[in-house]
Amino acid sequence: MRPRRMAPLLVALLMLAVVGAGCGGGSASRGGKPTTSGGARGGGAGRAGSGTSLTIGSQVAPPTLDLTSNPAAAIDEVLDYNVYQHLYELDPAGKLVPVLATSYSLSNGRRTYTFTIRKKVRFSNGDPLTPSDVVYSLERVTRPGSTYPYKDLMSEVRSVRAVGDDEVAVTLSHPDWEWLFDLAAYSDGVVLDPKAVGRIATHPVGTGPFAFKSFTPNYAVTLVRNPYYWGPKPQLSEVTWRYFSSADAENAALQSGQLNVIDNEPVPQDVARFKRDPRFQVIDGRTNGKVQLSINNAYGPLRDKLVRQAICYATDKRAIIDAASAGYGVPLGSDSVPGDPYYLDLARTYPYNPRRAKALLARAGYPHGFRVTITLPPYSYAQVSGPLIAAELQAVGITATIKNIQWPLWLSQVFAHRDFQLTIVDHAEARDISNYATPGYYWNFAHTAQVARLLQAGDEAPTRAQWIADYRQALRLITSQAVNDWLYVLPQLTVAQAGLVGLPTSGLTESFPVQYIRYGGHVPAPVAHQGYSS
Repeated sequence: MRPRRMAPLLVALLMLAVVGAGCGGGSASRGGKPTTSGGARGGGAGRAGSGTSLTIGSQVAPPTLDLTSNPAAAIDEVLDYNVYQHLYELDPAGKLVPVLATSYSLSNGRRTYTFTIRKKVRFSNGDPLTPSDVVYSLERVTRPGSTYPYKDLMSEVRSVRAVGDDEVAVTLSHPDWEWLFDLAAYSDGVVLDPKAVGRIATHPVGTGPFAFKSFTPNYAVTLVRNPYYWGPKPQLSEVTWRYFSSADAENAALQSGQLNVIDNEPVPQDVARFKRDPRFQVIDGRTNGKVQLSINNAYGPLRDKLVRQAICYATDKRAIIDAASAGYGVPLGSDSVPGDPYYLDLARTYPYNPRRAKALLARAGYPHGFRVTITLPPYSYAQVSGPLIAAELQAVGITATIKNIQWPLWLSQVFAHRDFQLTIVDHAEARDISNYATPGYYWNFAHTAQVARLLQAGDEAPTRAQWIADYRQALRLITSQAVNDWLYVLPQLTVAQAGLVGLPTSGLTESFPVQYIRYGGHVPAPVAHQGYSS
């Protein structure tokens, strides 16, 4: 079973929630006026078809540049895959691709991964990459005093050693079909230059297509083309991320030409204006974000599976998507999203059926319903969908009262102390089904041991097919218990100037990779196949 990741989830939820806040929210740390249109040195946007600089608008600024000590997604968005690289990474299509390793082999009962390290790779300071650098980087994750946000995902590593001149062998305590994914998807997998680690918080050094140039806290981060990059050189010579305190200011900057791209439009309802304007393109991409009505399975009537099932039947997912996400988003029926290897489309398990909901409430002993409180964090998807869900519950006899609280209180009261009845939140982590195997997790699921056995059996299964089958059995179990009312998959809505190609077409990684972005033309077919716009 995959390790628990409770602490990093807090920040993953925070970063996605802030992005979803729209006009009604924003980070207190963000601010500053938009840059003026101009050249790369001024931080302005390049012009379609002629520029080699790019300016990207975003809503959340990185609090530091050290992605090995802080789980803020805003750091990974800029630095991971662009400045730093992994042995394997995830492409926008969600597939594992070799990067600093050219291949790997499995031995020792699937417990030992032997990676062939790519030759003639240099860091952005000119230092050569060696197998010993890979060993150093992976051992640094689990070293005493490590501050890596996702170090628990490496807890099953028993040894890392260089083999010959170009291989590194990693031995795990037990087989795990998810380990390579974790290495590729999270910051514990970045390969560092040991000589540059002392300045990691202020001047990151990696092997990626771009090198760090400058960081103005709460305002901008700029990268430049890495002169030592081992792969195809990016067309862009410079990329700047600019941070905005409001969606209106960010949208205005794109419309006026001060930005080339908005990485993820914070207010889905604003996308329509860009779709009508031929100067822009909109990419509707998938994410790992699971917006759900979380249910406290230990509270009063909600302890009864029939009541939880009634709640699921009472909610109209399509109406919620239309209201909260302007129609963008995929209806969800369990803790798995399209693209997961074990994904099951269970959205039709509890189709919208108020009559069925009333019948289940009567069977559970609540023919006249009961009272319940929906605690909402201050983010647009929750603020919009909360009153709609309350009305839908009222229609089947459940009187729901809305309680609005700020995000820090949500983290303390709801998540940490489990003091809630219903709440609406986006679970942003990829492949986080292990939450349902974690005793004491905030929704108080009573059957965590059953899920844990299924996940462990899957991780240690002799074949990939059996791993998927065991995980799907766990999904069916949690869905049959209606642990939560899963609503929809949060979309990533990227808005860009028309003519830009090579943009990532999903938000399945925390990185926003910019290596293939260019003005005009087409990306090569293999690159398009990996999920970059063409």
